[in-house]
Amino acid sequence: MPEGLSSILDELARLPEGARGSAWDEVLRPGAIVGRFELLSELGRGGFGQVWEARDTELGRGVAFKAVRASTDRGTVDEQLLREAEAAARLSHPNIVTLYDVGRCEAGPYLVLELLRGQTLSARLGQGELGIAEALRIAHAVAEGLACAHRQGVVHRDLTPGNVFLCPDGQVKVLDFGLAHAFGRRRVDGGTPAYMAPEQWRGAPEDERTDVFALGVMLYRLLSGRLPFPEGDRGKAASRVRAPPALEVPGVPAVGTLIARMLSKDPVHRPRDAGDVAAALAAFRGELERTPPAPGGPVRAHRRLARWWPVALALLLVAGLALGLAYRRGVAPPRELAAVPSERITVAVADFVNQTGDPELSGLSGMLITSLEQSRRLAVLTRVRMLDLLRQLGKESAGGVDEPLGREVARSAGARALVLATIHRFDQLYAIELKALDPDTSEYLFTLKEEGRGKASVPGMIDRLSERTRTLLRETPAEVKASRVQVAAATTGSFEAYSAYFHGEQAMDATRYEEALAGFRRAIAADPSFSLAHYQIAYLGEFTGLDAATRKAEIEEALRDAQRAPEKERLLIRAWKAHMDGRNEEAHGLYAQAVAAYPQDKDALYMAADLYFHEGRTEEALPLFERALALDPTWEPALLHLMDSLFSMGRGAELEARSRRWVEQAPASAAAWRARAQGAEAAGRMEDAVADDRRALELDGGHHSRAALADALALAERYPEAEALVRPSAERGQGLERIKGLYLLANQLSYQGRLREAQRALDGLPRELPMTPEHSAQRLAFLLGDRSQDAARAEALRLWKAPKPHWGGLPLALELSGAAEEAKAAAAELPPGEGRQLFDAAAAWRRGERAAALGSVRALAERPSLDVRGPALWLLGEWALASGRDAEAAAALERFRRVPGGVARSWMYPRSFYLEALARERLGERHGAREAADHLLRLWARADADAPYLAEVKALRRRLGPQEPAR
Repeated sequence: MPEGLSSILDELARLPEGARGSAWDEVLRPGAIVGRFELLSELGRGGFGQVWEARDTELGRGVAFKAVRASTDRGTVDEQLLREAEAAARLSHPNIVTLYDVGRCEAGPYLVLELLRGQTLSARLGQGELGIAEALRIAHAVAEGLACAHRQGVVHRDLTPGNVFLCPDGQVKVLDFGLAHAFGRRRVDGGTPAYMAPEQWRGAPEDERTDVFALGVMLYRLLSGRLPFPEGDRGKAASRVRAPPALEVPGVPAVGTLIARMLSKDPVHRPRDAGDVAAALAAFRGELERTPPAPGGPVRAHRRLARWWPVALALLLVAGLALGLAYRRGVAPPRELAAVPSERITVAVADFVNQTGDPELSGLSGMLITSLEQSRRLAVLTRVRMLDLLRQLGKESAGGVDEPLGREVARSAGARALVLATIHRFDQLYAIELKALDPDTSEYLFTLKEEGRGKASVPGMIDRLSERTRTLLRETPAEVKASRVQVAAATTGSFEAYSAYFHGEQAMDATRYEEALAGFRRAIAADPSFSLAHYQIAYLGEFTGLDAATRKAEIEEALRDAQRAPEKERLLIRAWKAHMDGRNEEAHGLYAQAVAAYPQDKDALYMAADLYFHEGRTEEALPLFERALALDPTWEPALLHLMDSLFSMGRGAELEARSRRWVEQAPASAAAWRARAQGAEAAGRMEDAVADDRRALELDGGHHSRAALADALALAERYPEAEALVRPSAERGQGLERIKGLYLLANQLSYQGRLREAQRALDGLPRELPMTPEHSAQRLAFLLGDRSQDAARAEALRLWKAPKPHWGGLPLALELSGAAEEAKAAAAELPPGEGRQLFDAAAAWRRGERAAALGSVRALAERPSLDVRGPALWLLGEWALASGRDAEAAAALERFRRVPGGVARSWMYPRSFYLEALARERLGERHGAREAADHLLRLWARADADAPYLAEVKALRRRLGPQEPAR
């Protein structure tokens, strides 16, 4: 974060206005130098300052230089705004303009920002209509930027088209985020009244929903070409009683409903924050892409009273038609749903009541849900989602969803309809009776019945019931036809296969992965063409040690019949195939489509997040994990990944708080105790971490808990205990347990300087067990500690030449091991960010650009991400020592040892004591040098006689002489 922001704000709060305004007028001219910035030309005025194009004379890049003029209202800068301004300076998101630096000169404070080319949204609106798709794209990008800020506790308070910038490449940027208000500009003084929420006019407290209101006004204008409230109403926002004209948006009618919520007078009725708006807009954009509006269909705005008479007439006609059909088909007449026709109706489906005595027909609810999910008018709760809700309602032991539980789930989720079905058998005649009821009133909406001869007729009955249900829940026949799917063709025609698959999915959700794999294999045995079962094996196999050849064969089988699969599953299959082929950006795009189309599906959210997570892109993974957990707050896979993300990002306080809540909610969960141990590690309380991990191992006895305890013991320098703990897994474990056991054993031996034994553990690994890219990366990180670098270089080159995907740290590993050309090629695939910056620093060091390399790692060593801070501190210690900056080296190495985590730490940690001893010897700090050397010798009491640096540290210790007696 830029330094000095608080003091600048504080200065603005105290110095008289006259001391600053005229001073800037004398400074701002072409060619003027302010700090290291040369002013080139004025770009504009407004907001809370004057903006110039400038050149950073040190970095040689163009920037936007903003001279800050303070408000005359001294009361606006307070402690809350200081905190918000500092948080705004930390914001990093593609849809938020980047704040590079802050500073001050005699004329006053200034900001240095990313230089943008293009025009403001305000200017673009003056040039004509945008079109529905472009309007939604811009609003979605603004919402994504706002959502990032809202997650950090920052509220914009001044969101208008003038603060949104459109770049020529299509990028959308939000300007002045959280800083305009903090620097003393009040919206009532200089803002745009049309975008102000009622609470702002009243002077009431503001929060994220204030920005949601402004975004609602903006979206209304983008779509309709005009503002939602008449000119005369704007100053009366605090007492508005009349809602704005409703919008009808062709192709995405639910957008009008969303905007109406965003413009609610009462903040309670608005979406909670921009994250909710962004998720909805993403879904609407996906819907628009699938079904573009007919040409010539403009957005229409009209008063709400005027809209209801044609709708009511249409509903009466539909109701009359359905009534006639119902009596002719022998079913109860449907009761009308009181809902806006464009609103998506949430539907829950209880488990079928199976009165046939055939256990293979017990999973039919899953088939019906799959069929109903194809609707664009219904939001269907998956069975997993319903079980999640039951757990949240305190029904942890519920193994199914019967009618009473279904009513509870439906009410909890705000469902408008609960579908109940019973299947009967009379000799060869099968019948399914379906009832839909209102869960709030328990009144029946309609009842349906289908019959067929033979078991093979059941899927067809489900298809017909699904189509009739969709029609009675207000879907047009054309819409039903457009998204019709034959459930047997989309899944399997074998009830034996579907039953096994159904139970596999249940086991998978409960994280019983071996049981889940067994279920999916049984499904394939019954139906070899069952693509969903093949896909699940390919997916789970990556995390359970299944060899690459088997996983590849399974995904190919899944893809062979993927076109028959339902849309959501088809997207997930294609995404996983793209990932397995190394096309991760394509996979991200496919997952984004799945998340947009099915925002209530926790599996789609989790898979999208998980891919980012394993690429080291935790900033992008975190909000998706959060959304998955909003659906199921106790879902262990998402919780564990969320905790790992917070840990690697250095957000220790948040990690501790959340992990403690998890333990309180689930005191018998080993995963919760492991998460709490992570929080203790992040806070430097290693013995507390050992105790928490030991409790986790007592609870489940699993290899995950054993591995976590071994890591905690290593951080506490209790290596013999850790070694004894992991040897059984390394020597007698099976599959993935043995892979992890061997790595853990190698780590513990490496910490002790027993490198020959550690190497033997690693050497046997590839020949005995399948290696994933992640495990190859761990091996490479370990080998980087080899003094000759030959083994590390060979492993890095092998990984570089292997089929993708590659490890994100591979370019840096190639560079550090001396494979410069390959490192350069690998780095070309790195996205901008901290990983790329770390690589660039290493490349600069190799080229002899020592000052630049040191400057880069100094900056990276201050980043919160532990994945970056640890390597940066290590390189800073090594490079500072090599540059004769001994005090800086010693300080960096001491800080490095307080950063937990990482395979490479097993050789970096002991070596750091030797390097620190060298640095302190040069500084003349003989006592400190002796302490560091003695510490390493204690750790290496059983080290190999020829362990790297052992002879050197012993020679150093002799030079330092005996320890001085304590005074």
